[in-house]
Amino acid sequence: MILAYHRINPWYSDDALSVTPASFSRHIDFLLSKGFSPLSLAKYIREGYPAKTFCISFDDGYADNFHFAWPILQKYRIRPIIFLSLHYIGTEKLLPRYHDKEKDRFLSWKEVQTLSREGVDFGSHGLTHPKLTSLDRKKIWIELFQSKKELERNLGKKIEFFSYPFGDFNDAIANTVKNAGYTAAVVTSRALKKPDPYRIPRVGIYGHNSFLVYRIKVWKTLFEKIFS
Repeated sequence: MILAYHRINPWYSDDALSVTPASFSRHIDFLLSKGFSPLSLAKYIREGYPAKTFCISFDDGYADNFHFAWPILQKYRIRPIIFLSLHYIGTEKLLPRYHDKEKDRFLSWKEVQTLSREGVDFGSHGLTHPKLTSLDRKKIWIELFQSKKELERNLGKKIEFFSYPFGDFNDAIANTVKNAGYTAAVVTSRALKKPDPYRIPRVGIYGHNSFLVYRIKVWKTLFEKIFS
């Protein structure tokens, strides 16, 4: 399974996108204690989505991924993937739900490059985090193709993976992702039992999910994987 997070920080108890470091560590401990094996996204796909394995992914590219999530994942030797909204990275832009310029900022390019050197994988979440189905074909292509090229230019690495903003896509957009040169794409909002490379399902984990809800999501996903 691929677990989809956004933010890891100790500041917000009522923000759906924020999971505390203590809860995040507990999530990882639980999976490992139950015999789940961590895989990078590339290996997970290459090995055919094996059932009792997990990948850790983050959307958007918040700076707290660097300061709180990565030290925890380093301890467990887990290689995550962060899907970046390119035109927020290295800027002072904040999403409307947030207001603190330090706590709520996105990663800087220096931080992205440091994480890349230390083993974190990166993918594209588009340039501006749009609902892709609301755009015309030209703007969709720019969001997909240009974000890939900008990320490759800044990291000096091939970018293979895309995450659909808001889980919003259709067949035409999935085909455009393929044509833009991505190897695969992930989506959180649709429970697709038999994924293809451009519709790989993820399990969304949110700040309001109790540990019981988290465990139910894990076992439900494993059950569906085994018996689908």
